[in-house]
Amino acid sequence: MRVISVNDGDEAARWDAYVEPRSFAVMDLSAWRRVVRKAYGMKSWFLAAVDGERWQGALSLYEARHPLFGSYLATSAFGNDGGFLFESESARDALVAEARKLADTRNVEYLVLRTRQTEVPGFTIDSHYRSAMLDLAGGAEQVWKDRIPAKTRNQVRKGQKEAFTISTGHDQIGAFHRVFHEHMRDLGSPAHSLRYYEAIVEELGDRMDFIVVRDGEDLAAGALLFWTNGTAMNLHTVALRKYNSRCPNYLIYWTMIEAACKRGCTRFDMGRSEADSNNIKFKANWGTTISTLHYNYYLRKLDAVPYLDPRNPKYRIPMLVWQKMPVLLTKQIGPRLIYGLL
Repeated sequence: MRVISVNDGDEAARWDAYVEPRSFAVMDLSAWRRVVRKAYGMKSWFLAAVDGERWQGALSLYEARHPLFGSYLATSAFGNDGGFLFESESARDALVAEARKLADTRNVEYLVLRTRQTEVPGFTIDSHYRSAMLDLAGGAEQVWKDRIPAKTRNQVRKGQKEAFTISTGHDQIGAFHRVFHEHMRDLGSPAHSLRYYEAIVEELGDRMDFIVVRDGEDLAAGALLFWTNGTAMNLHTVALRKYNSRCPNYLIYWTMIEAACKRGCTRFDMGRSEADSNNIKFKANWGTTISTLHYNYYLRKLDAVPYLDPRNPKYRIPMLVWQKMPVLLTKQIGPRLIYGLL
């Protein structure tokens, strides 16, 4: 078993031919490499495990170097899990060995392989994140009747009775960016630049869409939805707190489910949430299957797994300050922070 580096061009096409039938996330595709390069100039390494001429595994790694959040290599940049596929233990071990060598060569503080089920031998495992997956088999009508609990259906109906309008399409990029930034500012967290979302449209336009919910001319909620290999995934979904009683969050999730079913998707990945959080409880109320994400850490210079999450108590004061800042200012500063939060 040997490991080769995969570059752009024809090699990228072969990468996608191997990865896409085995993946549930667009972050595994070569297009994502171009997205993060365009938006943040980020370095990446795509590695393939090859036995003779046959590919048996693939690993994509992105490098973060940030004055606040340190230096590290990670799979699935700005995603939840993925970037590590293999068909045998020998392919797994060859890719892991090469990743460790790269971490040593780049002299980063740590390496993290974000997976849904894999626990890498010799790595430190962090399992405090969960994923929620909804079975879409049978289409929207069957999902509505047979899988979504009655209480959740009632909340969707409540949102439908409000005077909200729903817009979908690439032309909603500006509106989505505005509502996303306002929501993240209210949470005390930085958010991505508009250029990041422009790059997503440029590289993944036929695999994604923006959905925006309005109350008259005012923005109430927004979502970024991806499709790949029969899976729909909402990377970012937000609803402004002042509208909570009117249920635009339920309305936009049901809108995504309907859109996914129309595209022929059989799964809806509702994304990552912390265990026992309100977010994961909300997602569980849709009749989803909850699974544990395994983040595998090779700690080169750290004694413990880093907790780069807004819920980390050490970020409490900065978050309170962020919440008081004007949205215009957080839009300028936020991208300088978030590129270090892979």
